[in-house]
Amino acid sequence: MNKNILISAYAISPSKGSEYGAAWNTVMNLSTRHKLWVLYGMSDDHMGDTQTMRKYLSENRIANVSFIEVQPGFIAKTINLLNKVGLGWFFYFAYYLWQKEAYKAAQKLLETVDIDVVHQLGPIGYREPGFLYKLGKPTVWGPIGGMMVIDERLMQNKPLATKVKFMLKNIINKIQLGHSTRIKKAFEQVDVLISATKTGQQTIMNRFDRDSYYLSEQGIIGEMSLNQTKFNSDIVQLIWCGTHIERKNLQLCLDALSLVENNNWVLNVLGTGPLTGKLKQYAAKLGLQDKIIWHGQLKRTEAMSMMAASHLHIITSIAEDNPAVVFEAMSCGVPSLTIDHHGMGDVICKKNGIKIPVGEYTFMIRSIAENLDDVFAKPQFLRDLAQSTIDYAAAFKWDKRLDTLDDIYTRAIRLREQSTACLVANENLIAL
Repeated sequence: MNKNILISAYAISPSKGSEYGAAWNTVMNLSTRHKLWVLYGMSDDHMGDTQTMRKYLSENRIANVSFIEVQPGFIAKTINLLNKVGLGWFFYFAYYLWQKEAYKAAQKLLETVDIDVVHQLGPIGYREPGFLYKLGKPTVWGPIGGMMVIDERLMQNKPLATKVKFMLKNIINKIQLGHSTRIKKAFEQVDVLISATKTGQQTIMNRFDRDSYYLSEQGIIGEMSLNQTKFNSDIVQLIWCGTHIERKNLQLCLDALSLVENNNWVLNVLGTGPLTGKLKQYAAKLGLQDKIIWHGQLKRTEAMSMMAASHLHIITSIAEDNPAVVFEAMSCGVPSLTIDHHGMGDVICKKNGIKIPVGEYTFMIRSIAENLDDVFAKPQFLRDLAQSTIDYAAAFKWDKRLDTLDDIYTRAIRLREQSTACLVANENLIAL
């Protein structure tokens, strides 16, 4: 049955990836089955920047979707100036105030529109649950992420500032998940919760005694295809994608490749960042300068073409929920080699990649190198793994995700009806 759904998707864009793209793809796919009203506050780099969405909506009509732009108030804009200059934690104060504006917009909408379900969609971090669960409507929250604990062994060989940053994040997560009354209230009052990772699912159960669905915020978009011609070459094309920052941890990949004995490979590095220069120098120091091609920031179409031409995708991030690049790789039949943690550990299995156990730094680089040497020596293995990857990828296509979300919305409505019926019964009992 078609439903009227109110969605809060603070960051959304038809042209960006990550959180923006996850929200956009969710809305676009849901609109094929339901009528949506979408609250949003950003489509570009900072809070209140909505140029991309305004331009897109002026040129395109999207059936079954009404977008409602919610601008931050003066205080939120002022606080967010600190976020713009790099003091990222101040964003949450501004975001809290934006959520209040979104709540007001939702209340106004409910005066004229009969909403069946409210969905607090994104961003996926648990730190700011918003206020939409107070509307008195069946409410869904998620996918919820950001609850991971960073293993200290992944911070070895990192600068002191990076170690302190992630240690503080672990401490803050522990405090907020254990002691924030507002976060606790949201977890208790929302009808249905969705966790972005299986670890998060267990955390929600342990901390709040609530069941939750497991559904990543990312899915596979469009058609899936496997480029068979790449197997005509004896050179194994490796690909690493991401911003060149400490969290993405390209150094781990470089250190592992320096131990590889086989020589029939090349690494394509996509992306740029503040560490690009240092990483190039480090690769040269390891003697890898002739084995790596630094492509910089590519257009999405170019990046996807390069992904399709690759044999193996490598992801070495210290902390992620569900990076879109893993799903993009799967859609091209490209398996991923990943550290076995967070969302990557949930999505990757023997059918679509290789998982490296978390351990001491020297153990991980040796384990990656040994697995790569094994792969390089078995060209048929990569061909077989590519086929099983694209077969397995079908489980993450949007038609299946839509079925799951439909079940979630129906359950939220049913739970709210049962709760209301119980309250009425109790009131009658008291009245007697």
